Formats: sequence, structure tokens, C-alpha cells
Amino acid sequence: MAHIRVVTSHDRYADPWHPFEETSAAVSEILAAQGHGVDVQLDEPAALTGLRHVDLVVVNLGGNPEVNLVPDARWSAAQAEFGAWIREGGRVLGLHTASNAFPDWPEWPALLGGQWIRGSSWHPKRSVATFEPCPETVGHPIWAGCVPVSCYDERYSGLEVHPTSVPLVRHELSEHWEVMGWLNGDNVIYDGMGHNARSYSSPSRARFLVNEVDWLLG
Repeated sequence: MAHIRVVTSHDRYADPWHPFEETSAAVSEILAAQGHGVDVQLDEPAALTGLRHVDLVVVNLGGNPEVNLVPDARWSAAQAEFGAWIREGGRVLGLHTASNAFPDWPEWPALLGGQWIRGSSWHPKRSVATFEPCPETVGHPIWAGCVPVSCYDERYSGLEVHPTSVPLVRHELSEHWEVMGWLNGDNVIYDGMGHNARSYSSPSRARFLVNEVDWLLG
């Protein structure tokens, strides 16, 4: 099976609102149950390098808008290496706060295919929510056996979806559809679900995660 690396927030890309250790453990448990080899690495530059034998990187980290990051040459070099790996076809699954991750890395939104816009993107209070396929991806294999996904989560709204991306996940808010996940090429997925472990305890949400990984791994 595949070698999957989960990169999780601990220091530089942590925030006070998300239990990254908890969600990374939940993701790892679900994927390990599928037979994959999963290693979890904290947000250190080494986590983004040495990816020659890694089949998939799961980005489960974010960025705190209340903290101004000091430029760090080690991180800049690691991000450049990670970006080159993605452009060469390296497979990435960005979860939840990945749309707000790496605020010190200007290239990240283009690699992910969209972003959280500070000051305009937002979400209502967490609740049990329903997530459905976008019209462009109705019938896509990622949705097999899990339409709709129902889980306790945040409903990100006002995200910027880049023209290179194909909308994948949406939710309805005040009679308006909000895109909360997309495909960027055939090697990058952004999935806005996954605020805490309760999200992953939903069978349909767990199935969606497994389907995403299966599709990325081909």
C-alpha cells in the first residue's frame, strides 16, 4: 500500500482554534485501517522535504492571522522543494485549514488551487452539516457511497476558488451554495471538512476521505 505523510500543526502553523493533533490522529487511524503506511510529522521544515518515497502528503495545518511570522530561510527552502515536488506530480490532500496555510509562502494558494481570504472568508457556528457534490463532480468516484456527507463541522464560506480548479464539495447557506472543496489537476485535492475528530467520526465523512486518497493514488 501507499506511504502517506501527514504534516500537522504544532508550532509555526498552529492556531488556538483547531485541535490539529486530534484531527491528524483521526486521519491517520482511518488511512492506516485501509492498509496504508502513515507517518505524522510536525510542522518543521524537514516535513516538507525528502519526499522521494512518499506517495501522498496530507496537509493538516494552518496559519494564525494574529501572528506575524519571522522570515526563515530553512522554511523557504523546504517550501521551494515541496512546491517543486507538487509541480512534478506529487500528490497532495489539503484538509480544512490548508486553505489558510503557509501565510509566508505566496505560491501555496496556486498550488492548492484556492484559498481562504482573510477578512472576507468566514464560517457560521459549527453544527451537524450536509455537504454535497458540486454540479461539475456529480457522479465522481470520490463521492461513491457517501452522497451526501453529513458530519459535525464548520461550513467554510467565501473561499476563493482559482480558475484552474474544479469545484468538488458544496454546502447551502442562506439559500446560496458555497464551494468548500475542489480538485486542482489530477494530483491535488482541497477538502474543507475536518475541524475536529467529531467530523471524522461520521461514517460518510470517513468514507469521503478514503475515496479522496484512493483517487489521488490512482
